[in-house]
Amino acid sequence: MADKNVKSAEAAEDREEATAAAATDDQQSAENTQGAKDTQGAEDTQGAEDTQAARETEPGRRRAWRAAAALGAATVVLGAFGAWATVHANSERNSAAAQNTALTDGPATAAVRREVAATVNTIFSYNYANTGATRRAAQGLLTGPAVRQYDALFALVTKNAPAQKLIVTTRVTNTGVEMLNGDRARLLVFANQQDTRAGTGQTSYAGAMFAVTARHQGGRWKIENIDTFSG
Repeated sequence: MADKNVKSAEAAEDREEATAAAATDDQQSAENTQGAKDTQGAEDTQGAEDTQAARETEPGRRRAWRAAAALGAATVVLGAFGAWATVHANSERNSAAAQNTALTDGPATAAVRREVAATVNTIFSYNYANTGATRRAAQGLLTGPAVRQYDALFALVTKNAPAQKLIVTTRVTNTGVEMLNGDRARLLVFANQQDTRAGTGQTSYAGAMFAVTARHQGGRWKIENIDTFSG
C-alpha cells in the first residue's frame, strides 16, 4: 500500500513537471511568435517609411536636376555670347584699322597735314586794320559746320581787334593724323599764337591745341569741324 502511494506521488510529480514544461514551451513559443510579428511589423513599417521618403524625395530630385540643367544651358548661352562679342569686337576693330590709311598711305597723310596746317595758319591770323581779308580767305578753306563755328569765333575778332589794335600771327608747330579714310580725316593740331598790340610794342605768346575734321573737296582738304575741347 505504501509503495502504491509513493508511486502515485511520483506519477503526480511527473505529471506536474510535464505540465510545467509544456506551459514553458507554450510561453516560449508565444514569445517567439510575438517577436517574429514585432520584427515583421517593424520591417514593414520601416519599408513603408522608406518608400514614402523615396516618393517625397523624387520630385525634389527632378526639380534639382531641371535647375542644374537650366543653369548649365544658361552658362553655355552666356559663354557663346561672350565668344561672339569678342570675335565681333575684334572684327570691328580690324575693319576700322583696315579702313584707316593714316599709317599706310604716306603721301596722302602728308598732304592732309600740309594743307590743314596752312589753313589753320590763314584763318587764325589777322590784322585789326583788315579783318575782312581773313574772313574772305576762310570762306574757301572751310566747309560744313566749320563755317558756322568760325563765324561765331570771328565775330569776336571783328568786334575787339580794332579797339585793341591786335595783330595775331598763328603758326602750326605740329599735327597728328588720327584717322584718314578716303576723303575724310581727323587731325590733332598744335599751334603757337603771337599777339601784338600796335603802337605799344607789347607782344604775348600762347599755345593752342585743338582737333579738326577735314574733308577733301574741290581738289583740296578743307576743315569741316573744329573741336576746341571746351565741352
